[in-house]
Amino acid sequence: MAMMTWLHPHAPQHELISLAAIRQRADRLMLVLIGGMWGVSLGIGYMNDGVSLALSMGTLLLVLSLALALLFPGTLLLRLSFAVILMAWSALIIQLGNGDSEYHFSVFVFLSALQAWRDWRPLLMGAAAIAVHHLVFNYLQEYGLFGVVIFMHAGFHMVVFHGLFVVVQTAILILLAVRMAQDARSASEVAKLAGIINREPGFLTLAADMPPTHSSFARTFSLTLGTMRNTLEQVSTNIGQLLEASRSLRQRNRALSERTDHQATSLATAASAMEHLNMVATQTSDKAAQVREMALSVSEVAEQGGENVRQAIRAMEQIHEESRRIYDILELIDGITFQTNILSLNASVEAARAGEHGKGFAVVASEVRILAQRSEGAAKEIRHLLTTSEHTTQHGVEQVEQAGLTMKSIIENVEGLRSLLEELSLMSEQQRASITQMNGSIASIDASVQENVRHVAQTLQVAEEQQQQTGQLKEAIAVFRFN
Repeated sequence: MAMMTWLHPHAPQHELISLAAIRQRADRLMLVLIGGMWGVSLGIGYMNDGVSLALSMGTLLLVLSLALALLFPGTLLLRLSFAVILMAWSALIIQLGNGDSEYHFSVFVFLSALQAWRDWRPLLMGAAAIAVHHLVFNYLQEYGLFGVVIFMHAGFHMVVFHGLFVVVQTAILILLAVRMAQDARSASEVAKLAGIINREPGFLTLAADMPPTHSSFARTFSLTLGTMRNTLEQVSTNIGQLLEASRSLRQRNRALSERTDHQATSLATAASAMEHLNMVATQTSDKAAQVREMALSVSEVAEQGGENVRQAIRAMEQIHEESRRIYDILELIDGITFQTNILSLNASVEAARAGEHGKGFAVVASEVRILAQRSEGAAKEIRHLLTTSEHTTQHGVEQVEQAGLTMKSIIENVEGLRSLLEELSLMSEQQRASITQMNGSIASIDASVQENVRHVAQTLQVAEEQQQQTGQLKEAIAVFRFN
């Protein structure tokens, strides 16, 4: 292979190992071998006093070989002709060596050299040509014609003995040539496939339109390439989808991370507000308890005020009753005053009748009358005051009764307020308990959110690493071409 590359440094690899190229190189190698045999024949002729024969026949064979190579390059005719010419060189060497057995080995050497073409037909042609040579030259030697020498001891048995060896070797070489031709075709087809794969420097091309193959190895290789192409196309497609999914996952994770951070911030704000609300609810509960105590105190004071109003009503009723009793006394005083006036009038009348003796009694009667008038005036004034006091007392009673009703309403409202305050206090306690429970829930949610934040950050990092790995895998598979 190194020799092929050295001989054709610019030729594609699949052309270097194609069967036609191998045979063309074999043509050139045969020309080199024939040229070398021209020198070998001169040497053998020199050692055996046959230089003229070696020069004439060798030159003729060399010229004939060059002419055939120019006229029929790379053809079967050239290969068959070269096979006959090589057997002619063997016949010349045997003739120059006076039939020595060692020179018969050239037959086997040249037959082996014919394998360079990977073609069984030149082998068969060479074997047939050497067989004809042995038969004809053995006959000529036996009869001493033309000075021909082929064996040291001529005879048909020698022809048969040599022929058996040639037949066996030719059969083996034909089998090898057929196998070598098959291997060359396989190698050529594989090399063509490899040439297509490596047609673009730095990339591996797995084209869908691979050339048809005939050898089993090349077909297997082509099927393998097809399977690899389908697999790599699917992998490339999946990598593209995976890269897109990774990019989308990264974007979504980034958005999720931002939303999670915003949610964590909002939750922290809500937790702070809930803590403040819990403090306010605690203060409200304490204030409600204080207000409830104050309401209880106000209720007690209102009850005491109601009792005082009721006592005032009873006192006003007692004053009213005593005013009525004063009226009765005033009636009695009015009666006494009336009787006193009548008695004073009677006394005055009697004093007037008595004359001088009744003056003292008249003075007393006058004083009594004055006293009765004054008592009557005082009674009138007291009656007027009592009337006024009665009106005032009646109005006071009405006011006290109204105050009693108002106080009763106040007491009822205070009782209602106390009930409401008790309910409010109970609700405040429940609200504080609920807020405490909500604080615990918010703390648990906050812990979960913080864990989600860390998880999202880790997921985002994994998504970025996955995207980088997918990008690297895409770059790695980018060396393959599918068209």
